[in-house]
Amino acid sequence: MKLKTYIILTLILSTIIVKGQSEYFSTDSSTSFGIKLIDGGDLINSQFCVVKQGDKTIKYTPNEVKEFGFKDGRVYISKEIQIIDSSIRVFLERLHKGETVLYYYKGKGVKTFFIEKDSTLFVEVPKQDTDKEDYSKQLLNLTKDCPNVSDACKLVGYNKKSLSKFIARYNKCELKPFPFLKYGLFFGMVQSKLVLNSSSSDEILLNASFKNDYNIYLGLFVDAPISASDFSIVTSLGLYKSSFSSNTLSNTYVADLLINQTTIKVPLMVRYTIPSFNFRPYFNIGLNYSYNLRNESVIYKAEIDNNIIQYQTPVKEDLIYDHQFGYACGMGIQYHINYKRIIFVEVRYNKEYSLKAVDIFNKNTIEIISGINF
Repeated sequence: MKLKTYIILTLILSTIIVKGQSEYFSTDSSTSFGIKLIDGGDLINSQFCVVKQGDKTIKYTPNEVKEFGFKDGRVYISKEIQIIDSSIRVFLERLHKGETVLYYYKGKGVKTFFIEKDSTLFVEVPKQDTDKEDYSKQLLNLTKDCPNVSDACKLVGYNKKSLSKFIARYNKCELKPFPFLKYGLFFGMVQSKLVLNSSSSDEILLNASFKNDYNIYLGLFVDAPISASDFSIVTSLGLYKSSFSSNTLSNTYVADLLINQTTIKVPLMVRYTIPSFNFRPYFNIGLNYSYNLRNESVIYKAEIDNNIIQYQTPVKEDLIYDHQFGYACGMGIQYHINYKRIIFVEVRYNKEYSLKAVDIFNKNTIEIISGINF
């Protein structure tokens, strides 16, 4: 008896492993593993299961095959659906499997989703129904037994990744902030510091000493989730001014250096936000590009000879290149005022490099900013 049970369990486990590692299709009477499926994209896959046998291809319809799956985990199930008052049998891509199942269908001019709940309810979730109600209201009605996802219904995007994430949360009835696109305004202060190129040999520049500049920093930001996860792509468009001055003195000359800039800053970073509630710490790292809209550098020099000071004509020089590239990193914390509105505070460091040759300055900045999304 024990041997028989062991053999049955081994066969079941082997079937599951083979099914997970190879392509397959199933009919009412059999399942074929280790076959070669041709991926025709969402449109073709919804109509046919295409199998390659040698030099031939065989197309099976949803009436012949009840399920097929690719190596990457995509599974298509044969289902009868209603489209524009017509009943048709198609292959639906199963996006999430659980107590509540999510399916996706793409036909000619049609992209829609279906939800199967408790094996008793099978309903379409169109982007907008005949009563012109948004899909979020239908989701709210279908998931009203789990209040934890009520806010997520208002934020979920009408796409595979976002809806799959939502149904997974609903099946577990998880209370977590749902990832969504955020954009808005930020403002704060930026500290700028000049750093001389290490290969510089100009005596005036080597002796110059600039104090850090502090100025107002403001702009717009976008925070876009990656595949409905806690990782996101963050970018912004910021503007600030900076002004630097230095006086150098030697036995033979006295010199004043003045630098005035108006800078546009555009970072592109990856952000990870800890999925806690209300207060959510996050971390950024990525690249930064700065363009100096206004970039004025002037050197005033006077020669000293036998206690006689002779002023020279001011010289305009490109002490800082218009274009600066580098990296950015930082950390901050978000506070959720409600399900959609957030405010944040962040500290960010930028290390910038000039693409020009020697004898110029680079500029590093530290930002302390706060913002709110629209």
